[in-house]
Amino acid sequence: MEKIKVLIVDDEPLIRHALGTILAIDSGIVTVNSVENGRAAVEYCKDHQVDVVLMDLQMPIMDGVSATKAIKSVEDSPSVLAITAFSSDEYLVPVLTAGASGYLVKDSEPDEIIRAVHAVHQGTAAISPSVSSDLVSAVREAYRDNSQDIQDLAYDLGITNREFEILKLLARGLNNTEISRTLAISETTVKTHMAKIFVKLDVRDRVQALVAAARMGLIEIPKD
Repeated sequence: MEKIKVLIVDDEPLIRHALGTILAIDSGIVTVNSVENGRAAVEYCKDHQVDVVLMDLQMPIMDGVSATKAIKSVEDSPSVLAITAFSSDEYLVPVLTAGASGYLVKDSEPDEIIRAVHAVHQGTAAISPSVSSDLVSAVREAYRDNSQDIQDLAYDLGITNREFEILKLLARGLNNTEISRTLAISETTVKTHMAKIFVKLDVRDRVQALVAAARMGLIEIPKD
């Protein structure tokens, strides 16, 4: 089986080394390079095959949010997994809206980091539990837009009642299996609806769908 090619981006040499050591635990992952700023990451991704970029956010020359936006502007770009020492909404929502598929804090357990790399590579989302409340608050405070009636907006987007139900359950943090049990439909049907939601909201994964739907005022995200 082909290994997941990971690029580590961090301005601290010790952090780059530590992350490389953690990723080496998993035989299905290979670190192809490590660079010290966002600009170097963008240039490396242009010239080399990378599956997942493990992206720090606070760096000189080019920060992680700007680098993520540049990397994700290219077709067939690698997945970006933001990893930072801070769970601040100052970076959380911007990097997700820039195209990152996940957000971890650096004190995450090694197995959590490895699972997150696999998750974003497979097209799903990865968010540290410790930052989930920040995501809720940041999306609610900074990205709510109630300028249009929700039902009219849903109609304009072509979102069905069933897709609305799935979005609401997604906002509660349910995964596909839990959504299928709650709605008494198959997991395959949930995945089909989810794929349609992604298309209608013009997003790539569950986190992006959550941010977009909350930003437009389609869903309320519970604090608990």
